Amino acid sequence: MGQVINIFFINISIIYLVLSLALYLMRQLLPIQAGSLYAVRIWFGLAMGLAAVLLTVNSFQVGEARVDLRIIPLALAGAYAGPVGVAVTMGMTLLGRFGLDGMTDQFIRSFGTLGLFFVLSLVLNRVVLRRGHLYSAYLVFGAVLVLFRIAGNVPMQAFTTVFLPYFVMTFLGGWMCYWVAKQIETHLRMFRLHTQRATIDELTGLPNRYMTLERLNEVEMSGLPWALFVIDVDRFKQLNDTYGHRAGDAALHHIGQTLQANCPPGGFVGRYGGEEFLMVLEDAEDVRLMADEIVKVIRDTPFSFEGTSIPMTVSLGASLAGAEPGTVVFERADAALYAAKTSGRDQAKIG
Repeated sequence: MGQVINIFFINISIIYLVLSLALYLMRQLLPIQAGSLYAVRIWFGLAMGLAAVLLTVNSFQVGEARVDLRIIPLALAGAYAGPVGVAVTMGMTLLGRFGLDGMTDQFIRSFGTLGLFFVLSLVLNRVVLRRGHLYSAYLVFGAVLVLFRIAGNVPMQAFTTVFLPYFVMTFLGGWMCYWVAKQIETHLRMFRLHTQRATIDELTGLPNRYMTLERLNEVEMSGLPWALFVIDVDRFKQLNDTYGHRAGDAALHHIGQTLQANCPPGGFVGRYGGEEFLMVLEDAEDVRLMADEIVKVIRDTPFSFEGTSIPMTVSLGASLAGAEPGTVVFERADAALYAAKTSGRDQAKIG
């Protein structure tokens, strides 16, 4: 009994490890579900298939039968990735079984068992169930399939010493793995959310001040030539006073997205604060031409709020970086911005 318990926890640890790695590597694609991209469902199915193969290698003796916990990764594949995940996990399982044992009678019988499991996944895919209930259905059905397999391989008098321990281990291990999967998924999604909030400006969708300065520092440390544009929305306070703060927010979002869409390859745009944006250009050549083009694009891109067309312009201060620190480049660009403002706005100045 002690050896069975020991191998049971080894099996659960295998599932934990593969599941944790899979969810972490796909953390930007969470939540994984039957409606996810095919590539996501296939990758999750491959991960669960790997777990199933490792569980086959680490099968253990219960009474007169040798069993494993492959039903758990199969159920996880079905609950998370639907029929696609089940199909991929089944394929990996069969390939692993064939590689380990060759073309045996048990391998051939596996086709029928797994085929029924796949049919179940197709049926459940058409039923609206919470993921926990869906997972329970997969576990119960899988356990019933194993029941029929065991019933044909062990004497009936030994049935309780084989199936009941297997049933307990499957459900205990299955729910331990499902609980861990939910916790990992929740923590990864919350981490992604907090990271995004710490680095992305929610109003414009651009990097916030912290992230913008961080990327600015990276460009400065690269040693490549670069240019900095400091961009300020003209008469923004007047816009807020006339049309309201909702219009101001919409205008900032509009300008941020326009700058992002017209940023040259290799460059980036971030919101520095208030109505001020920074644009960094790598390998900048004709700074004057680029600066004038940005001002013109903002002027010529229509903006309307609740059916009212509102003209938008920006003033821009530009500076080409030399060997000096980034703070000096910023000061020059900021001084050029002030000159553009005092010279009538809607224009670019080079510092």
